Amino acid sequence: MADNACRAYGSGYPGLYSRGVSDRGFPFYFWPVVWLAVVNDASNTAYLHSEEVHNASRPGGAMATATFQSNSTGTTFRLIADNTTVADLMPAIAANCSFLMQSSITAITPTPFSASAVAGEQAVQYYRASSVALSLDGYNNTAVFMAENSTSDTPLPTGIDTNLFDCLNATIGIAVPLVDGAYSTLSAPSFGVLTVVLLLRAVL
Repeated sequence: MADNACRAYGSGYPGLYSRGVSDRGFPFYFWPVVWLAVVNDASNTAYLHSEEVHNASRPGGAMATATFQSNSTGTTFRLIADNTTVADLMPAIAANCSFLMQSSITAITPTPFSASAVAGEQAVQYYRASSVALSLDGYNNTAVFMAENSTSDTPLPTGIDTNLFDCLNATIGIAVPLVDGAYSTLSAPSFGVLTVVLLLRAVL
């Protein structure tokens, strides 16, 4: 999964390789996730907190999450995206990964995202121009606090369920809905209701 290895917020924008989402538009129609701003936030992490993207008006509905807990180690991953995307990914995740989880995936439905419950440094993967994220409880990627390209990502903790991570990562990367957003900027594209969803591999 070498092409699924990027943990940088702002990855996946065609032709753009620096982190952050400000002024970048929405190449896949959906808006990027937004992390909670921190009081006295250092300048190195300001890129995580875009004020251009408002939760109430985002395509696909407000940000939502679903929680997946390993049945072997207790490792907990969280999927974060707009409500429609989280719901749309559930059948594929259920089909591929439920045997690795503590509870039946069919019983898990999207819940409203709480920005105070998950932080940007917990993200282990981004998809679809950072409009979808997968986080790991207990992970602290200190590289997000440093100047860009100055520090490598913190390794994932030892003892986590890497089988569940690999399954979720591969499944989300393949099944995440992609729609050509034609690089609209700071507003939803004008073509209205989604009529075509391409189940293609997400560019990270």
